[in-house]
Amino acid sequence: MQKLLLPVIAICFSVSAYGQEVNGKVYKAELAGTTVFRDVDNKYGTQVFGFEAPEPDGDDEQERLDAVKEEIARLYPHKMSNARQKTTSAKDPVVVKSYVANTTPGTPPDNDFAVSKADKAVSVINVNAAIMDASTGTVNDQKSLGFFSGSAGLGLSGRYDPKVLYDAKEDRFICVMLHDRDENNYIVVGFSQSNDPTGAWAWYKFYGDYGSDSTWFDYPGVSVTNSEFFFTGNKIKYAAPWETGFRQSVIYQVNKSDGYSGASALTYKIWDGIKYDGNSIRNLFPVRPGWLPTGDEQYFLSNRNFSTQNDSIFLVKVPGTISQGGSVSVTLLKSPLSYGVPPNGRQEDTSATLATNDGRILGAYVMNNEIQFVSTSVDPNNGASGVFHAKITDYATSPNISYAQIFSIDTLDFGYPNISYVGNPWGLNQSIISFNYTGPSTPAGIGALVYDGLSYSNMLRAKEGESSISGQVPGKVQRWGDYTGTQVDYNNLGSVWIEGIYGRSDHEYGSWIVKLNSPALGVKETIKKATGQVYPNPVNTFVTYMFTLSNETEVTFAIYNINGQLVDNLVTKKCEEGKNVIQFNTASLPAGSYILRGSGSKGDVVMTQRFVKQ
Repeated sequence: MQKLLLPVIAICFSVSAYGQEVNGKVYKAELAGTTVFRDVDNKYGTQVFGFEAPEPDGDDEQERLDAVKEEIARLYPHKMSNARQKTTSAKDPVVVKSYVANTTPGTPPDNDFAVSKADKAVSVINVNAAIMDASTGTVNDQKSLGFFSGSAGLGLSGRYDPKVLYDAKEDRFICVMLHDRDENNYIVVGFSQSNDPTGAWAWYKFYGDYGSDSTWFDYPGVSVTNSEFFFTGNKIKYAAPWETGFRQSVIYQVNKSDGYSGASALTYKIWDGIKYDGNSIRNLFPVRPGWLPTGDEQYFLSNRNFSTQNDSIFLVKVPGTISQGGSVSVTLLKSPLSYGVPPNGRQEDTSATLATNDGRILGAYVMNNEIQFVSTSVDPNNGASGVFHAKITDYATSPNISYAQIFSIDTLDFGYPNISYVGNPWGLNQSIISFNYTGPSTPAGIGALVYDGLSYSNMLRAKEGESSISGQVPGKVQRWGDYTGTQVDYNNLGSVWIEGIYGRSDHEYGSWIVKLNSPALGVKETIKKATGQVYPNPVNTFVTYMFTLSNETEVTFAIYNINGQLVDNLVTKKCEEGKNVIQFNTASLPAGSYILRGSGSKGDVVMTQRFVKQ
């Protein structure tokens, strides 16, 4: 296999813990091509997929992980304990919007989600990407991952582990997906060329086996700073047993302005050799900005992923841009509370458990001189799989883990948590933590809670499951997805979008999107409501609707049937504060009942009125 790698600067060395050298080398990636999402020829949307997707870090690691989970079950058997009680008045999150993300089961879904200030959303799962109207949940277009990134010259199949983020500073999207394994492994990265994700995307191809050492790249993590885009992954030996399969975790540092402009060549740096005390640090998770990025430093977190109990947390820093250079640092922190590999998730009416993977860090943000992060962990008090949540204060100068807690419920198991910032009232960073949940008497669903800076709210069942998940391979531990999505709403501080997995009624995966508000900040939806009446009703030809608005706003009028399906759009018009009238001809409508709906510029419903056509 021939690899086209274009090094442009000699290797740099940074000093890590114990004087160990972290390698950094700068390369150029040539533009593989562009696609226009709306124009991609995927007429029938045909997709063929199996349910045996690659395990995170390779199938061979499962043997080692199974042994650790058996030890966890022996040390911390499931038992009933006192349910966690609230210690303050932290209020529960509130569901604002809730709808299906994708109807395709996935392999498993590995779902992620990003939404812009204009409520344009990109939802990705293990087989496709959907462009959505986040205000209504409408899927405007959907393509397979292969067709979406087809210009990268890799054929139209073999894509998996997609990640997507919205760069609010630049008003652009970035999408990452992996291609194949072993010698055919690549990382495919797309940059939207405008703030419209249905438009053009520029695609670049990065090599997993950049050092020709027979390793492939797995399990991407993504983040942005002011100037750059970062993604991380694990280097796994080709077809190796678990004892020698994992080689190291690496960091790719990319000039994002090159990607957004569709440059013919994109500058990037690879950092490898990241170790502590002679051992490679595994599963580096990029810490995302809590709101907009404020600088060019990028932090990463890791832990002892395969430990039954441990208190080590590693904080890694890339100090600045590619052109500025600088030293990578690795700092060992000690948590006041130990974490451990989580047990698999129990299910009702089936012996098939849901895989929780290892105890790696799965979500983190930085804001107001503090990093908050989450992972999945066994709770030794009850043997359940809970959410380990901790805070690092003074991370840039004197990092210290000032707080750690495991949130669990003895009758449930949690998996694949994530976390987003929701505000800083009273000088305390508040967060919404989301996760998948399941239990021996509870179908798999999506949960969330508010952390108000002092304690946790009750768990909200943001999307209740309809059944167990057991439709993949009977008799085996079922995959549960390897991550979930979360993102702040950049139009409303205190609101968060989440995406996760629930059990559908057919025992397959379902992907669901929920927008949540944090009552701790008093966030409320600003919906302009109209009052009025329609006449005549029933109507023969022309219908007239007189309505009153509390303030001036642009309204889009449309006709729906009584099942909520769009029949036709009428007009978009700026309407004045006070009384307004809309009149339209119904001659083209068949007899029946209809709904006239007016929506504001952000998709908020300002009026609905039912009418009957004779």
